[in-house]
Amino acid sequence: MVNFGLFEVLGEDPDSQILFHSSTHQRFFNIILVDFLSETDEQGPVDRSTYYAWLTGIARHPSFDVGNSVALLRTATADFVSWLEKEITVDTWLPSTEIHTGLRLSRLDFLKMCGNISKHNFLRAIRVAKRLRKLLSSSGVSATLEEALLALADFHERFHSDILNYHSSTIAEFLNNIRWGIYEYLQLELKRSTVWEGVDPPKYRYTYPPDLVVPFAQECYWELMNEVRSPPFMRRFQVAKCFKVRY
Repeated sequence: MVNFGLFEVLGEDPDSQILFHSSTHQRFFNIILVDFLSETDEQGPVDRSTYYAWLTGIARHPSFDVGNSVALLRTATADFVSWLEKEITVDTWLPSTEIHTGLRLSRLDFLKMCGNISKHNFLRAIRVAKRLRKLLSSSGVSATLEEALLALADFHERFHSDILNYHSSTIAEFLNNIRWGIYEYLQLELKRSTVWEGVDPPKYRYTYPPDLVVPFAQECYWELMNEVRSPPFMRRFQVAKCFKVRY
Protein backbone atom coordinates (compact mmCIF):
# COMPACT_ATOMS: atom_id res chain seq x y z
CA MET A 1 0.00 0.00 0.00
CA VAL A 2 2.86 2.38 0.79
CA ASN A 3 4.87 2.63 -2.41
CA PHE A 4 5.88 5.10 -5.07
CA GLY A 5 3.59 3.45 -7.61
CA LEU A 6 0.57 4.90 -5.77
CA PHE A 7 1.72 8.25 -4.40
CA GLU A 8 4.61 10.57 -3.67
CA VAL A 9 5.62 12.14 -0.37
CA LEU A 10 5.68 15.93 -0.43
CA GLY A 11 7.13 18.43 2.02
CA GLU A 12 9.54 18.00 4.90
CA ASP A 13 9.03 16.46 8.32
CA PRO A 14 7.16 17.06 10.49
CA ASP A 15 4.91 18.62 7.85
CA SER A 16 4.92 15.96 5.12
CA GLN A 17 1.90 14.74 3.19
CA ILE A 18 1.21 12.25 0.43
CA LEU A 19 -0.30 12.93 -2.97
CA PHE A 20 -1.88 10.12 -5.00
CA HIS A 21 -0.97 10.05 -8.67
CA SER A 22 -4.69 10.01 -9.56
CA SER A 23 -8.13 9.26 -8.15
CA THR A 24 -7.74 5.73 -9.53
CA HIS A 25 -4.65 5.23 -7.38
CA GLN A 26 -6.55 6.47 -4.34
CA ARG A 27 -9.36 4.05 -5.13
CA PHE A 28 -6.90 1.15 -5.42
CA PHE A 29 -5.28 2.18 -2.12
CA ASN A 30 -8.68 1.98 -0.44
CA ILE A 31 -9.46 -1.42 -1.97
CA ILE A 32 -6.26 -3.10 -0.80
CA LEU A 33 -6.56 -1.37 2.57
CA VAL A 34 -9.87 -3.21 3.01
CA ASP A 35 -8.04 -6.53 2.66
CA PHE A 36 -5.66 -5.51 5.45
CA LEU A 37 -8.59 -4.52 7.66
CA SER A 38 -10.65 -7.66 6.92
CA GLU A 39 -10.55 -11.17 8.33
CA THR A 40 -8.39 -13.90 6.84
CA ASP A 41 -10.01 -16.79 4.98
CA GLU A 42 -11.72 -19.26 7.30
CA GLN A 43 -10.11 -22.10 5.30
CA GLY A 44 -6.63 -20.63 5.79
CA PRO A 45 -3.69 -22.14 7.71
CA VAL A 46 -4.23 -19.87 10.75
CA ASP A 47 -7.22 -19.03 12.92
CA ARG A 48 -9.54 -16.51 11.33
CA SER A 49 -8.80 -12.94 12.34
CA THR A 50 -7.89 -9.58 10.84
CA TYR A 51 -4.33 -8.87 9.72
CA TYR A 52 -4.00 -5.98 12.13
CA ALA A 53 -5.24 -8.19 14.99
CA TRP A 54 -2.53 -10.73 14.13
CA LEU A 55 0.05 -7.94 14.10
CA THR A 56 -1.18 -6.83 17.53
CA GLY A 57 -0.77 -10.37 18.83
CA ILE A 58 2.73 -10.69 17.37
CA ALA A 59 3.75 -7.37 18.91
CA ARG A 60 2.45 -8.44 22.32
CA HIS A 61 3.99 -11.93 22.21
CA PRO A 62 6.94 -11.73 19.79
CA SER A 63 8.95 -14.82 18.89
CA PHE A 64 12.05 -12.94 17.70
CA ASP A 65 12.35 -10.00 20.07
CA VAL A 66 15.93 -9.19 21.07
CA GLY A 67 16.69 -6.17 23.21
CA ASN A 68 13.16 -4.81 22.66
CA SER A 69 13.59 -4.82 18.87
CA VAL A 70 9.81 -5.15 18.66
CA ALA A 71 9.26 -1.71 20.22
CA LEU A 72 8.48 0.23 17.03
CA LEU A 73 6.19 -2.49 15.67
CA ARG A 74 4.31 -2.66 18.96
CA THR A 75 3.83 1.10 19.16
CA ALA A 76 2.98 1.58 15.47
CA THR A 77 0.40 -1.22 15.49
CA ALA A 78 -1.23 -0.06 18.72
CA ASP A 79 -1.42 3.53 17.48
CA PHE A 80 -3.07 2.49 14.21
CA VAL A 81 -5.60 0.19 15.88
CA SER A 82 -6.53 2.92 18.37
CA TRP A 83 -6.99 5.36 15.49
CA LEU A 84 -9.12 2.90 13.50
CA GLU A 85 -11.46 2.14 16.39
CA LYS A 86 -12.09 5.80 17.22
CA GLU A 87 -15.73 6.78 16.68
CA ILE A 88 -16.41 10.03 14.87
CA THR A 89 -19.50 12.03 14.02
CA VAL A 90 -19.63 13.42 10.48
CA ASP A 91 -22.14 15.92 9.12
CA THR A 92 -23.50 13.86 6.23
CA TRP A 93 -25.75 14.89 3.35
CA LEU A 94 -27.10 12.09 1.16
CA PRO A 95 -28.95 13.98 -1.60
CA SER A 96 -30.27 10.87 -3.37
CA THR A 97 -32.52 10.23 -0.37
CA GLU A 98 -32.62 13.76 1.07
CA ILE A 99 -31.12 12.48 4.31
CA HIS A 100 -29.10 14.94 6.35
CA THR A 101 -27.71 13.77 9.66
CA GLY A 102 -24.72 13.64 11.95
CA LEU A 103 -23.58 10.11 11.14
CA ARG A 104 -21.70 8.40 13.96
CA LEU A 105 -19.34 5.58 12.99
CA SER A 106 -15.81 4.33 13.52
CA ARG A 107 -13.02 5.11 11.09
CA LEU A 108 -12.72 1.37 10.51
CA ASP A 109 -16.37 1.35 9.44
CA PHE A 110 -16.12 4.01 6.78
CA LEU A 111 -12.79 2.75 5.39
CA LYS A 112 -14.17 -0.77 4.89
CA MET A 113 -17.47 0.50 3.51
CA CYS A 114 -15.79 2.84 1.02
CA GLY A 115 -13.35 0.15 -0.09
CA ASN A 116 -16.16 -2.32 -0.72
CA ILE A 117 -18.16 0.29 -2.63
CA SER A 118 -15.05 1.00 -4.70
CA LYS A 119 -14.70 -2.58 -5.87
CA HIS A 120 -18.36 -3.66 -6.19
CA ASN A 121 -21.39 -2.37 -8.03
CA PHE A 122 -24.54 -1.85 -5.98
CA LEU A 123 -25.88 -5.35 -6.66
CA ARG A 124 -22.87 -6.74 -4.78
CA ALA A 125 -22.96 -4.10 -2.05
CA ILE A 126 -26.04 -5.23 -0.15
CA ARG A 127 -24.05 -5.82 3.02
CA VAL A 128 -22.64 -2.30 2.82
CA ALA A 129 -26.16 -0.92 2.34
CA LYS A 130 -27.36 -2.88 5.37
CA ARG A 131 -24.49 -1.47 7.40
CA LEU A 132 -25.30 2.06 6.27
CA ARG A 133 -28.95 1.52 7.15
CA LYS A 134 -27.93 0.37 10.64
CA LEU A 135 -25.65 3.37 11.12
CA LEU A 136 -28.42 5.71 10.02
CA SER A 137 -30.80 4.05 12.46
CA SER A 138 -28.27 4.56 15.27
CA SER A 139 -28.24 8.25 14.31
CA GLY A 140 -32.03 8.43 14.56
CA VAL A 141 -32.76 8.19 10.82
CA SER A 142 -35.09 5.53 9.45
CA ALA A 143 -34.27 4.28 5.93
CA THR A 144 -35.30 1.32 3.81
CA LEU A 145 -32.75 -1.00 2.26
CA GLU A 146 -33.54 0.50 -1.14
CA GLU A 147 -32.89 4.00 0.17
CA ALA A 148 -29.60 2.84 1.67
CA LEU A 149 -28.60 1.37 -1.70
CA LEU A 150 -29.42 4.64 -3.42
CA ALA A 151 -27.35 6.51 -0.85
CA LEU A 152 -24.17 4.46 -1.36
CA ALA A 153 -22.84 6.73 -4.11
CA ASP A 154 -23.44 9.78 -1.92
CA PHE A 155 -21.79 8.05 1.04
CA HIS A 156 -18.79 7.19 -1.13
CA GLU A 157 -18.47 10.75 -2.36
CA ARG A 158 -18.47 12.11 1.19
CA PHE A 159 -16.32 9.53 2.91
CA HIS A 160 -13.98 8.37 0.13
CA SER A 161 -13.46 11.41 -2.08
CA ASP A 162 -13.50 13.85 0.84
CA ILE A 163 -12.68 12.27 4.20
CA LEU A 164 -10.39 9.45 3.05
CA ASN A 165 -8.51 11.98 0.95
CA TYR A 166 -8.03 14.04 4.12
CA HIS A 167 -6.89 11.00 6.16
CA SER A 168 -4.77 9.32 3.47
CA SER A 169 -1.49 10.92 4.59
CA THR A 170 -2.08 9.85 8.19
CA ILE A 171 -3.01 6.29 7.16
CA ALA A 172 0.10 6.06 4.98
CA GLU A 173 2.24 7.21 7.91
CA PHE A 174 0.72 4.52 10.16
CA LEU A 175 1.30 1.80 7.57
CA ASN A 176 4.82 2.98 6.84
CA ASN A 177 5.66 2.93 10.55
CA ILE A 178 4.36 -0.64 10.78
CA ARG A 179 6.52 -1.63 7.81
CA TRP A 180 9.61 -0.07 9.39
CA GLY A 181 8.63 -1.74 12.68
CA ILE A 182 8.65 -5.16 11.00
CA TYR A 183 12.04 -4.39 9.50
CA GLU A 184 13.57 -3.36 12.84
CA TYR A 185 11.98 -6.25 14.71
CA LEU A 186 13.52 -8.89 12.45
CA GLN A 187 17.03 -7.55 11.88
CA LEU A 188 18.68 -9.58 14.64
CA GLU A 189 16.75 -12.69 13.62
CA LEU A 190 17.97 -12.16 10.07
CA LYS A 191 21.55 -11.90 11.34
CA ARG A 192 21.16 -15.04 13.48
CA SER A 193 19.64 -17.18 10.76
CA THR A 194 21.81 -16.18 7.78
CA VAL A 195 24.56 -18.61 6.86
CA TRP A 196 26.99 -17.66 4.10
CA GLU A 197 28.52 -20.46 2.07
CA GLY A 198 32.12 -20.04 0.93
CA VAL A 199 31.57 -20.31 -2.80
CA ASP A 200 32.04 -17.95 -5.72
CA PRO A 201 29.70 -16.17 -6.21
CA PRO A 202 28.69 -16.13 -2.51
CA LYS A 203 25.48 -17.95 -1.58
CA TYR A 204 23.41 -17.81 1.56
CA ARG A 205 20.78 -19.88 3.31
CA TYR A 206 18.69 -19.47 6.43
CA THR A 207 18.73 -21.57 9.57
CA TYR A 208 15.12 -22.15 10.54
CA PRO A 209 14.01 -21.85 14.17
CA PRO A 210 13.95 -25.33 15.76
CA ASP A 211 10.15 -25.56 16.00
CA LEU A 212 9.55 -24.39 12.42
CA VAL A 213 9.12 -27.77 10.71
CA VAL A 214 6.12 -27.36 8.39
CA PRO A 215 7.36 -26.82 4.78
CA PHE A 216 4.80 -24.08 4.08
CA ALA A 217 5.83 -22.18 7.23
CA GLN A 218 9.50 -22.60 6.30
CA GLU A 219 8.83 -21.08 2.89
CA CYS A 220 7.00 -18.15 4.52
CA TYR A 221 9.97 -17.65 6.87
CA TRP A 222 12.40 -17.69 3.93
CA GLU A 223 10.40 -15.07 2.04
CA LEU A 224 10.10 -12.92 5.17
CA MET A 225 13.85 -12.97 5.77
CA ASN A 226 14.45 -12.04 2.13
CA GLU A 227 11.98 -9.17 2.53
CA VAL A 228 13.85 -7.62 5.47
CA ARG A 229 17.34 -7.94 4.02
CA SER A 230 16.92 -4.39 2.71
CA PRO A 231 15.16 -1.46 4.39
CA PRO A 232 11.77 -0.31 3.05
CA PHE A 233 11.94 1.79 -0.11
CA MET A 234 9.76 4.52 1.39
CA ARG A 235 11.58 6.72 3.89
CA ARG A 236 10.07 7.35 7.28
CA PHE A 237 7.97 10.49 7.26
CA GLN A 238 5.86 12.54 9.66
CA VAL A 239 2.56 13.96 8.50
CA ALA A 240 1.52 17.52 9.26
CA LYS A 241 -0.68 17.92 12.34
CA CYS A 242 -3.37 19.67 10.29
CA PHE A 243 -4.25 16.24 8.83
CA LYS A 244 -4.88 14.78 12.28
CA VAL A 245 -7.43 17.10 13.86
CA ARG A 246 -10.69 16.37 12.02
CA TYR A 247 -12.99 13.38 11.57
